[in-house]
Amino acid sequence: MRWSWRSTGSLLACSLLALAGCSGSDHGPASADAGRPASATASDSAQSPSASPSPSPTATAAHTPPPVAECTDTAAFSQQQLHDYLAKLPSATGGLNGLHTSYDGVHYDPSVDHRPCKTLYVNVTHFWVVVTGAGGATFNPDDWRSGIPGLPGSRRSLPPLPGLPGTGTDPTPTARGSQEPTFTYKLINTTPLALTLGAGTVIGSGPPAPETCRGTLSVVHLGEPVTDAELPDSLRFESSPIDRGASTVKVKADRAIDATLVPPSSRAGC
Repeated sequence: MRWSWRSTGSLLACSLLALAGCSGSDHGPASADAGRPASATASDSAQSPSASPSPSPTATAAHTPPPVAECTDTAAFSQQQLHDYLAKLPSATGGLNGLHTSYDGVHYDPSVDHRPCKTLYVNVTHFWVVVTGAGGATFNPDDWRSGIPGLPGSRRSLPPLPGLPGTGTDPTPTARGSQEPTFTYKLINTTPLALTLGAGTVIGSGPPAPETCRGTLSVVHLGEPVTDAELPDSLRFESSPIDRGASTVKVKADRAIDATLVPPSSRAGC
């Protein structure tokens, strides 16, 4: 079989055109996304600048604890400074009676703004107040020193005593004799006390209950025990049944903070 140049040339040209991709039509340039998966295209769309940013978290305000009241530093106080501080100590219920005596003992209830920074220590001294009426009374010379006020065991004059509930009024000196009613002090004890917050009535600070012809005097103080010579030379008993007729008494000692007198439960037959 013979091949002519025309036919051979035609086959060769067609083969070269096929290798060059000339199918006879031009479709233009291919797209950049052609052949990419759909998931990749969606991801690019989500990360485009037109997407809204996520909101930033809101800052939480820090909790501020309530302020704590300051305390009074008594570490460098002298005895006189400590005395003045305790004598004028405001109470939690109002008034200057954060530390005081009553018929049932020593009470400690300072206001929170004036409380001391540490536990303080005081003493309480209790005395019997022995009342002797006029007429028929006998005195022991060892216990009574007539006419020398201020000495231990000294006899002191007593103003006319108002009546107590259930006892009536005291007889007048003319009804029982020429001798006026008198009284004397007799030491019971001195007890140290620790003043702790929230104590109210301090445990162990109460005096014994009053008896017939014997009342009590309680003195809260600093330092040494209060002596007989530092106690009042005259007393006035209250007739009120409230708090057993207790009344406040002024004591001569500078270290004394407060004192309370409780009259005898009865004076009949003294």
